Amino acid sequence: MTNNYKPIMGGVPISIERLARGLESLGHEVTIFAPTYQEQREMEEGDSMEEANVFRYATCMKHFIGGIVLPNPFDIRIEKEFRRKAFDIIHVHHPMLIGRTAVHLSRKFQIPLVFTYHTRYEQYASCYTKGICKLDRIMPLYLHGFLKRCDFVFAPTAGMQDYLTDICHVPVENTGILPTGIEQANFNVSQETAAEIRRLYGAEHMPLLLTVSRMASEKNVSFLLESLARVKALYRKPFRMLMIGDGPDKKALEERSRMLGLQEDIVFTGTIPNERIAAYFKAADGFLFASKTETQGIVVLEAFAGATPVIAVKASGVEDLVDDGVNGILTGEDTEEYAARVTEFLKEACGCGMEEMPYRNACCSQMSENALQKAALYREEAVALKAVHYYNSVIAENAIQKKRNIRLLLEG
Repeated sequence: MTNNYKPIMGGVPISIERLARGLESLGHEVTIFAPTYQEQREMEEGDSMEEANVFRYATCMKHFIGGIVLPNPFDIRIEKEFRRKAFDIIHVHHPMLIGRTAVHLSRKFQIPLVFTYHTRYEQYASCYTKGICKLDRIMPLYLHGFLKRCDFVFAPTAGMQDYLTDICHVPVENTGILPTGIEQANFNVSQETAAEIRRLYGAEHMPLLLTVSRMASEKNVSFLLESLARVKALYRKPFRMLMIGDGPDKKALEERSRMLGLQEDIVFTGTIPNERIAAYFKAADGFLFASKTETQGIVVLEAFAGATPVIAVKASGVEDLVDDGVNGILTGEDTEEYAARVTEFLKEACGCGMEEMPYRNACCSQMSENALQKAALYREEAVALKAVHYYNSVIAENAIQKKRNIRLLLEG
């Protein structure tokens, strides 16, 4: 159950889609409860086909915070669907809106409820409220109440598991780590396909850098622009930077790029279809990332699957994946420091002659190999198997608890 899903591109929709696909490949039945989008309706009408195993519930507002919709979790058809099917477990991906509906359905139908903590909500929302309310204090309190109603809570990384136990006070035995899986397609991109991407953007004889992100304030893309302006002054050689993604701040970021004199160096590509994005990761020499609101950073792992080192700002989620100097570089949120490390990376990793491909020298090749090895730990199938293990444990424990309650009731 989710507040957002395809055709919206983002970490949560991708995580849900991959987990569902992995579970189905193991023979399990999955129904995704997701809000309705105008774009999705138009695509269905054009194709005359409905999505398999996706139940679309109603939407209150077509455009809400950051361009996403405001779903209607009170849609009575949701409960009707629950009556129609015999679900074994509910896996919800948001604590608000559909999260409250999930709690209600869990209690009413006596189905165990698990939750994945995808988003640092207090950090995300503060980008839009501009300090009007103390969300950094309110959200842990709200989460504490919501999480008490969940039978089990997933964290994408060990760092986020610590946050859940230390800040949100979830008992450690009620938590587990379940990352987003990486598709096999991310590992299967050929060098020829990657070379085509470089030719497309005129990066055959210069370093190619990349970021994949929603173009919105919570992703800290403006920090990358400021840092790249400094990189241009320090590096003094041509480079190409691809900004992949769309969002409410895209036009403003494009204008800021021009003001910084980066119009020849940066290409805002807009959204790239998910089935094509792996080739971009494979083509890049380095992946730049500055978001501080991630709980895992799916794009970091996707970059690793393309054997591409990541240069990121130290933040929750990202620190659990990027090992400084091993498979990437971690810096503070300081444009001077970040620009210096990117420039150092370009000089060392991409300094073996612009007339040949690939540009990576031995040092960068080892970093690339380390990145690929890290990604292999997060393959889609392995994550789905882990989820099944957790689900079975929760279902079994729930059955035991029911028997205890019945026995206590009879004894009483």
